[in-house]
Amino acid sequence: MKKRKFEKIQNDYLEGRKRLENISAGDLVWEEVGRCFENDYHPAVVKSVNVDEDYITVIDVSDGNREKEYIDFLTESEMIKEGFTKETFEEDYKKYEGIIKMVTQN
Repeated sequence: MKKRKFEKIQNDYLEGRKRLENISAGDLVWEEVGRCFENDYHPAVVKSVNVDEDYITVIDVSDGNREKEYIDFLTESEMIKEGFTKETFEEDYKKYEGIIKMVTQN
């Protein structure tokens, strides 16, 4: 393997690891679901983060509060880059505060 290719793989790995390390239980994340020419964003409450295995466990509030494992999702800062506002997140955090409280107390 060429050094440049190895360095890119290593960089991607370290960035992904850092991304997961910055996520905490009780945070909201969004699953992006394609719908024809647009995307829907389904919120979920982070229950735990497994940095070594590269996934998070969530309570999917858009799917009957089922526990799921996500490897592909958007964080709040990534949603802002998609054009969402902080007010949207404030509404979501308020709407799901009971589940967030349950997750963070365990």
